[in-house]
Amino acid sequence: MTQNQLPFQLECKLEHQITQHLEFLEGAEFGKPRRGHPEGAVKYHIADVLRNVDRFFIDSPDRPALRLIALLHDTFKYQVDSDRPRCGDNHHGMIARRFAERFISDQSVLDVLELHDEAYNAWQCGNRDGRWDKASRRALALLDRLGTNIDLYLAFYRCDNATEGKSQNSFDWFEQFVRDVS
Repeated sequence: MTQNQLPFQLECKLEHQITQHLEFLEGAEFGKPRRGHPEGAVKYHIADVLRNVDRFFIDSPDRPALRLIALLHDTFKYQVDSDRPRCGDNHHGMIARRFAERFISDQSVLDVLELHDEAYNAWQCGNRDGRWDKASRRALALLDRLGTNIDLYLAFYRCDNATEGKSQNSFDWFEQFVRDVS
């Protein structure tokens, strides 16, 4: 695959630099239709998230950052070692962050990229196991880690979650959680 075969337009020099790398291109092709991602290959999910960035944040000063996060957030799932726990250095968010650090110095973008699934994971503690106390502790730890970057995180979470195959429940829970603790 080449940049010309991506189902979305690139808008700046940095986006072109990132997407010309073989690691990015391999990751963009990765995936098949599954629960939460009926679109299949990551490149189609990226296209959906980018449409949401324009739908919700077209005039936002955070739009360039949201675009970068959208380009990279799930692109490195193909590098996760399925024989090891999907956490720490073996989580696709951390792998994406390490790749992004070659191009991006903005810590808010890097943090959101690394942690983009953490609010969903917190919600799952309550949703799956009824452990809402654990879900709340995990969400509080995320808020502590994000600090002043919570608005960028929520903006990206909204764009990522408002795609086909995803329930709004996790986003709604986390958004309300943030309001309640603020």
